[in-house]
Parts: sequence; structure tokens; C-alpha cells
Amino acid sequence: MVGRIEFDYPKPEKLINRILQISCDKDGIALDFFSGSATTAHAVMKLNAEDGGNRKFIMVQLPEETNNKIFPTICEIGKERIRRAGEKIKTDNADKDLSNLDIGFKVLKLDSSNIKTWDSNFENLEQNLLEAIENIKNDRTPQDLLYEILLKYGLDLTLPIEEKTLHGKKVFVIGYGALIVCLDDEITLEVVEAIAKLKDEYKSEITRVVFKDSSFENAVVKTNALQVLKQFEIDEVVSI
Repeated sequence: MVGRIEFDYPKPEKLINRILQISCDKDGIALDFFSGSATTAHAVMKLNAEDGGNRKFIMVQLPEETNNKIFPTICEIGKERIRRAGEKIKTDNADKDLSNLDIGFKVLKLDSSNIKTWDSNFENLEQNLLEAIENIKNDRTPQDLLYEILLKYGLDLTLPIEEKTLHGKKVFVIGYGALIVCLDDEITLEVVEAIAKLKDEYKSEITRVVFKDSSFENAVVKTNALQVLKQFEIDEVVSI
């Protein structure tokens, strides 16, 4: 039960714990396509605390409505339970060394692309051309776009993501320099040079860089940016 919401037939935590002991080794991944209140995630974290395991979990749940203002969908209940369960497990095991226990999680949802599709209706050609100048949907965040980029590159969504600020611009560094993404506007050559130097900082063998197509301060900066990155042996540069 989370708050005042109680499920009629919740999964028994002890049963899930036993199933994990039998079928999931210490570095395994538990996948639950009917997550509900996230009992499986709770059991995974608890078992890791007990035996020092490093199991991961993937919870999948449709956003079924609950008619509750605090937790409007079952997904919201599951997220809150994972948060509370993780903190409670640490509190209940204060006498143990749980420095390696991971109680964090990411929440992803299925959605349409963040990039506008081209409308071939010639009756609205002028408006379509104007909208194409900024091809990212207005209601999307940089994080939304970042994860779409990861998917299109076929990269693991659990890769470490660092946020850096270079000359006032936010830069995402994924996989210790394997991919660098900057989605801010008014990008200058100083920013590009700072991004290029990250390849040496992370000692990455291969580095790919992604910008928004409309990110650069002007066309001259965009052209010169490619040359600056090539000087640091970064040949794969993509604008979206």
C-alpha cells in the first residue's frame, strides 16, 4: 500500500524474492511486464541488500488511471514505491555497508519522435518552411531529445550521462566521451573547441558529437566547427 491506495491482488514480495533467488543471479536483470506497484523492483533492491548482489530491474506498466489526485496513474504509485522502498531498505540495514547498493532508477515512456515530420501539403508551404527552421517540437525537453539520440545510435539507455557547462552551454557526455551532445542555442566556436577538448580529457578512442541543426550562432560558426572538431580527430559530427 502506498499512501491510501491499496491494490486488491498485489504480488507477494516474499514470493518474488524467492523467484529471484532461484532464477536471477547476482548480476542478472529482472523484467516485469506487469509492474503494478513495482513489487519486483522492491524485491530486487531488498535482495541486493541481503546478499550484496548487483541485480537490475526493468518495470513496464501502462499508465492506468487510479482516480487519485496524488497518484493519478499506477505508474506514479510504482515510482513512489521504489523511492520509499529504497530509502527504507537503507534505513533498515544501517548496520551494513550498503555503499554499493543502487536504489536509483530512470523513468522512460513511449512517445512519438521529438523531431517534427515534414508536411508535404503545398497549400501550407510557407508556414511549413517557417516551422522547419526549428524542427524540434515545442513541448520537448533537451532530455527527451537526448534519449531519442541514444536510441537512434543504438546505445544502452543505462550508460552513464554527465552534464557539463562549457562557456554557459549545457553539454551531455555519454559513455565516458563516446558520445557528446549539445542541444543549446547560439553555439560559438569557443564552445565547440571546449567540446573537442573533452576527447582528450576522457581519452576516448572514438568520439561522436551531436548538435541541433539550428544551434550555431551563425553559418560561419557551423562551417568552422567541423574543421575544429576534425583537428581533434573527431570526424563523426551530426546535426539534427
